[in-house]
Amino acid sequence: MKVEIRDADAVQAIMPADAALYLRAAGWTRQQSDAPPGRASAWLRTVDNEEFEALLPMDRELRDYAMRMGELLCVLSAAEKRPQTLVYSDLLTITSDVTRIRISDPELTDGTLPIEEHAQIAQKARDLVLAAACSATAHQPVWYARKPAQAMEHVRKVRIGQSERGSYVLTVMSRVTPVLHTQDEQVSDAELPFERQVTQTMAKSLRALDLAAQRAALTQQMSAFDQAVSEGVNANLCDALAGLWGGDDSQRNLEFFFSWSPGRPVSDDLPRRIAFPADRIPMIREAGRLMRERAPVTDFELHGAVVKLDRPEGAMAGKVTVIGFLDDRQVRVTMELPDASYSLAVQAHGQGDRLRVLGTLAKEGRSYMLRDARDVAVEEEV
Repeated sequence: MKVEIRDADAVQAIMPADAALYLRAAGWTRQQSDAPPGRASAWLRTVDNEEFEALLPMDRELRDYAMRMGELLCVLSAAEKRPQTLVYSDLLTITSDVTRIRISDPELTDGTLPIEEHAQIAQKARDLVLAAACSATAHQPVWYARKPAQAMEHVRKVRIGQSERGSYVLTVMSRVTPVLHTQDEQVSDAELPFERQVTQTMAKSLRALDLAAQRAALTQQMSAFDQAVSEGVNANLCDALAGLWGGDDSQRNLEFFFSWSPGRPVSDDLPRRIAFPADRIPMIREAGRLMRERAPVTDFELHGAVVKLDRPEGAMAGKVTVIGFLDDRQVRVTMELPDASYSLAVQAHGQGDRLRVLGTLAKEGRSYMLRDARDVAVEEEV
């Protein structure tokens, strides 16, 4: 069925610079035009021996801008033999890297999602982007509450597009500044805009996670996931993927599709599609749990109540146990404190105040230890 976009406001939303980028990426050639400079530009393209001409309005203040842009939309649709709705969608996202998350489930074939799950899907999609943004700054097995400021700022800029049919498809858009060509050598990954670095990191880390899960399915060894950390995999990524999948009885398959903005071309080795069958995700969830348990947390700031004190008579140091929180989860943490710091722990315990300690949190068996404890202070209850 042929559908035309007649809404003037919708057509008005197409930016001239975005349309020009689209035309160049699609193989159109800019021509000399009789139109006044800065008002319009003429473009030409030959498709299957048929020549198409298009006029791109360059000034959104023109009274007939929506009409002219609508005519351009018709020409593009005819040249590409695609519905106007698809061309229009691509014009609006031409300067964005788009990640499509497809959730395949028999219960979602109509393209709808239960209202109770909507919030969780949105949250886990955010967690996925944040995990990739953290890995774009540094590779480590776990990112706890204190995330890099650059990663947090990136997440605030990411947009969620309209859902698409095909079971349930969530679109995540990250706007990328188009490259300006110079005579210099090709730009390295390190010089790319952070927005592009994040989406590339997401694609590469999901591919590495898929390969690690395949190897682990054959060997039942955690080492496959440990090795993937150097490629951007972390516990946060595993948790986000498991959250999109659902609960233990879920039969959902997950697919990720990546569309890269042509304004900043990418190499051919970047993945465009990565699929996770439902039976593989429980193993990924378990890998994320083990990563969290085993990875020490440097510069961990512990706040909590002192519940146990133990110092042998005459000893210069004593053991202190504090109940605090790790990622919203209550944990008991034991540490060894020298005499002066131990006295502060005794004071906090006696007065019912909280103790604040900085150190490296590590899992030892079933217990947590805080190594290199320092900056001990008593926090009075308000």
